[in-house]
Amino acid sequence: MDKDPTCPHCGAEMDPIETPLDSSWGGEIHYVCFNDECCYFKNSWEALDRQGVTKTGYRCRIDARGACGPMAVWSSEALKDQICRKVEEKSPE
Repeated sequence: MDKDPTCPHCGAEMDPIETPLDSSWGGEIHYVCFNDECCYFKNSWEALDRQGVTKTGYRCRIDARGACGPMAVWSSEALKDQICRKVEEKSPE
């Protein structure tokens, strides 16, 4: 992707994270909305609590194939330490 995608729920630019190699996602780059004011994130805590899933929320995630879905989180800071930035190739001088 040339430009980071934007969240379909709040319009914020999504951040790339590299998923752990030992995860079922196999170390792919996924894009996650880390906007703490995003309605998808803010409403997720109560929605999951009503289903009996406590202390868990979710953020909007777009996977390497472009599919959009939830990424479970356990706090507002969860996974923010996984944000990575693409290394831009230096042009020959």
